[in-house]
Amino acid sequence: MKPLVVNSCALRKLSWIFVLALPLLAACGGSEPTCTDPDEPYLGARSNPQLHVPDGMTQPNRSEALAIPAEKGDKKQAGHTSCLDEPPSYFRSSGTVARSPEEVVASWAQAWASREADAVVALYSAHFVAPTDTAGASAWLEQRREQVATGPVPDSMVQGLKVEPDGADRRIASFTQRFGVNALKKQLVLVRESGSWRIVEERVAM
Repeated sequence: MKPLVVNSCALRKLSWIFVLALPLLAACGGSEPTCTDPDEPYLGARSNPQLHVPDGMTQPNRSEALAIPAEKGDKKQAGHTSCLDEPPSYFRSSGTVARSPEEVVASWAQAWASREADAVVALYSAHFVAPTDTAGASAWLEQRREQVATGPVPDSMVQGLKVEPDGADRRIASFTQRFGVNALKKQLVLVRESGSWRIVEERVAM
């Protein structure tokens, strides 16, 4: 029987492999592994408890699609339509403060078409200048109030509205206002007063 002969070169290679493998074994093995950062948020995450259903209510069935309850009653039979119950402030002619010159013109035209004389006059400035010398501002506005209440009804929307600046707090709105087949080219000069816009002049373009 021949004695076992161990190659010294092979032993040296095995010893180097063992030395190089020690850090890896220390990192991923042993009683305290260091492969993961202990400060990772997910390590401290906890599951939230289920929502509690109050007494008197049935537990929802999570295996089926969510059922939307049907509306009570038939709104169509009650005269309900798909229109808004109350129009947005941009189109409302009274009870609002216009935030832009365009809103003033829209509210002015809508109120006139609805024969809301008070709402129309309310959009004029306290410093309004009458377009003619024969009547003062107060008398002219009273004539406009009567015209809105009893005169021809214009379209609720103007055509070709264009607003141009005429200073920091002054704008000139040009547009066409239609009364049936008749059309008038108009200009409204608006000024900013206490955060809102008001009509200070009204012109009919020839």
